[in-house]
Amino acid sequence: MKKLSLILCSGLLAIGCFSCDKSANKETATSGSSSSAASGEKKTVYVNTDSLLANYQFYKDAQKEFENKGYRLQVDLGQRERSLQGELQAIQQRAQTMTQADLQAADMMLKKKGSELQQYSQQKQAALAEEQGKKMQELYANIREYIKKHNAENKFEFVLGYTLSGGGILFADDSADRTKEIVEGLNKEYAEKKGPEKK
Repeated sequence: MKKLSLILCSGLLAIGCFSCDKSANKETATSGSSSSAASGEKKTVYVNTDSLLANYQFYKDAQKEFENKGYRLQVDLGQRERSLQGELQAIQQRAQTMTQADLQAADMMLKKKGSELQQYSQQKQAALAEEQGKKMQELYANIREYIKKHNAENKFEFVLGYTLSGGGILFADDSADRTKEIVEGLNKEYAEKKGPEKK
């Protein structure tokens, strides 16, 4: 899950540099955005991606879901491996009473089952990774779409992704931080989408 978190952080930084339509800034602004402009609000703002991930319920739910799926996969693989070990031990215990042909057949059967287990493990892990990738794309899409809607009122030129652990932005003024309102909006939207699904 730490790997997933790092991938998501770097992905959010990549999509963080979001440019809105500059021609829209030249048009007559609504009363909400004209008051923002009049109060000297910054045209470039940022979202702290660390904080966004820590507080966005969609991400927290996805992280929990994949932790559970990863755990269940490990349990499944462990059981299959123990079963194969049990078969090996049973053959070893009977080895002295078995013919050379029986031992060779048992050895081939165990190797085949070992190979099948390895293939099964790889397929399941690849399927889980693919599912995580799709969930990441959905996360990015949710954030991009929300920022696009949110920016229709605010008319920021850029909404940048910022992280304390590094990245392209070396300094960010706290007054340009829009993380809290973005996270609140994302969580509200997610709760509305999630609500009907549970009914």
